[in-house]
Amino acid sequence: MQPWDLDVNLKSVVIDFTLLSILLVVGTVFRRYGRIFQKYLIPNNITGGLIGLVLGQQMIGLIDFDSIRLGQYVYHLLALTFIVLGLRQSKTKWGKGPVSKSFIELSCYITQAMVGLSIAFVLIYTIKPDLFAGIGFMLPLSFGMGPGIAYTMGQSWEKYGFENGGLVGITFAVIGFFVAYFVGAIIINRGIRNGETALIESHDAISNDVRIGVVKDNDPGIAGYLTLSNEAIEPLAFQLSLIGGVYFLTYLFISFITGMMAKAGLKDFVDTVWSFHFVIALLVALAVRFLMDKTHKSYLIDRGLMTRLSGAFVDYLIVASIAAISIAVVWQYWIEILFMSLGAGLVTYFLIRYTAKRAFDDYPFERFIGIFGEMTGTINSGLVLIRVTDPEFSTPAAEDLAYGGGIALFMGFPLLILLNLPMVYFNNSLKGYWITFGLIWVYLLVLWLVWYLIGYFRFKPKGPQ
Repeated sequence: MQPWDLDVNLKSVVIDFTLLSILLVVGTVFRRYGRIFQKYLIPNNITGGLIGLVLGQQMIGLIDFDSIRLGQYVYHLLALTFIVLGLRQSKTKWGKGPVSKSFIELSCYITQAMVGLSIAFVLIYTIKPDLFAGIGFMLPLSFGMGPGIAYTMGQSWEKYGFENGGLVGITFAVIGFFVAYFVGAIIINRGIRNGETALIESHDAISNDVRIGVVKDNDPGIAGYLTLSNEAIEPLAFQLSLIGGVYFLTYLFISFITGMMAKAGLKDFVDTVWSFHFVIALLVALAVRFLMDKTHKSYLIDRGLMTRLSGAFVDYLIVASIAAISIAVVWQYWIEILFMSLGAGLVTYFLIRYTAKRAFDDYPFERFIGIFGEMTGTINSGLVLIRVTDPEFSTPAAEDLAYGGGIALFMGFPLLILLNLPMVYFNNSLKGYWITFGLIWVYLLVLWLVWYLIGYFRFKPKGPQ
């Protein structure tokens, strides 16, 4: 069953939604009263997802969660988050901070891909000759880009021989979340002790609200503004209707394109187009936003409400991703998962640590921890870690993290093409993977050369190390 077939029983959807919602509430309670969750700043969606995994069919069996069905939710929630990204703002802020962040992000994607493929090669030439080499490409898709993209791409590669590819992608992504929060918390604690943080002088400076995950001591923030009259329509409902309308346009556009491809004899490429639905959704959203800007109607969109909706989509995406993990799949690929996750975690840490000191003139630690959180989890993970060291978001680290992600998305599109190259153009042959490996190396070298020539990177950092 393909995610874009929309072949899901409505009763199952409603029950799944209620159960996922309950898990988020339970995760909130655990964060509010559990010391270990406060110490490592574990988000409620991860806690809820783990509880769902334990109570699901994989383990205790109290909840009727189906991994394939949950994967479908992840697939569609991914597109919704990208639609919000395209609708909520009309321009991207260019500058040294966001641009350097985008170069670091792309460097992480590329090195994660090279590490993953290198480990896959070692296993293929030694103890696992039948291994699907593309499993190595799951690292940038999962650690770097998140569970939605990892599931979507992994699922599309199943027809090339990647058994349970979508669930493997989700598994890698969930491990990435643990790296982001557990390792991230350790890094922050060490940074505070070593005096690397610019605003936090001791652990006592971390607010109680941040630790317990509930705004109790400070004034609640503002979620958004009412851009329409409540008598006419609930403004939040209007924002949702815009998102739904864009997704419908995306569905029509992809259906038209894939229909034309099928008539032209390109049926084998149809699944690949559907796997990139989140990119097309973003482009459609940007086009809608452009038209609204040109017709002076974009005032109807409230960025605050859109941001809240994006956060909600991500919360459900993550809790569904974790609950969808298949224990059987983990056991099937435990060697690959172990060594690739370890390799991805190490190379991501040292690469960002090295480049952050050389690319940023201000707040290198705050920028480093934010990028580390994003490159092992999602942008939400990065923002959570930044908030610990910058509670009021008074530094440019958080803003540059968001803007840089938008730049990297477009600069990194060729990488998505390269990751599909061995399957689509080389019939999944090892030769194709070796050629792709070489092209990725060239991509990295060109990227760093451009970064150095525009003056945003230096090989010798200023100041003490």
